[in-house]
Amino acid sequence: MKYFSSYGKVLIILLSSFLSKAQKIIIENKNTVPVQVQYLHKNFELGVRQKKIIDEKTRVKMLSVSSAINDKKNTSVSLFLYPGEMLSVILKKDSIVFKGDREALHNYVFRHLMTDLSMKIFDYQKYYGRNDPAGFIRTSEAALEEVLNRVEHLNHSSEGRNNIYFKEIEKQARDRWFFTLFVCINSAALDHTGKELMLYYYDRYFKKDIGHYTCNSGTDYDILRKYSFNRKLLKLQLPVYEIIEHTDDDEINRYLPAKCQEFYFREGYHFLIHRHDIRAERYKKILAEKFHVTL
Repeated sequence: MKYFSSYGKVLIILLSSFLSKAQKIIIENKNTVPVQVQYLHKNFELGVRQKKIIDEKTRVKMLSVSSAINDKKNTSVSLFLYPGEMLSVILKKDSIVFKGDREALHNYVFRHLMTDLSMKIFDYQKYYGRNDPAGFIRTSEAALEEVLNRVEHLNHSSEGRNNIYFKEIEKQARDRWFFTLFVCINSAALDHTGKELMLYYYDRYFKKDIGHYTCNSGTDYDILRKYSFNRKLLKLQLPVYEIIEHTDDDEINRYLPAKCQEFYFREGYHFLIHRHDIRAERYKKILAEKFHVTL
């Protein structure tokens, strides 16, 4: 055991504890329609004014909630409970209320984290318009640090930022933070300010992990595509991947891993469906045959 890092030891202890002691999650539906709830590859329907207790020794990291009548809108709820802790998740109209252990942390992550980050977009646009990349960077780094300080305070762990739950929330925060940054950068017509910003964030955050991105989110896809589109201007050496289905965008897609290429066809499919374009069927067929995706 002496060869394990302190973080590794904590992780082993935490996992062992999860196997022996259950966490209790109470789902209460105060909506006017039944809802469908999914977790750990399980699912159930919860009627109006009904409650259900989830009593699991295996950690529940995520709840997925949708209307049992119209499941187009799906809400994901991240959970950060220790063994033996209890949390009520109250579904009420378009909001979710948390009561019980670590309720303040869950409330902040679900309700306020993205809002706190998104509010800075106007500041980023202001600095971008002034051709002030230093102000953009300074403001963005301060915004992320403010959110992470808030998470660390609400998490109440003696391990501080080495805590497993802090690290999970930090990853969520960074992903959402990246979205707020890159939505302000017009990569199709990259000027000097945009070039400096993209190089800064690439060197600081993406370079070391660029070969491991799998596009598990639309933000990942958007960022990788922007770097691929501007690789010559930015003088970047990006990993090259096999083209799964050839298109007019091969020169961009060859720098995107398979999951990102799948995103390319997903976006194309939804765009064509929205326009009632018959070419959508071709994209649907490609997704099914080449990427094994059923829409």
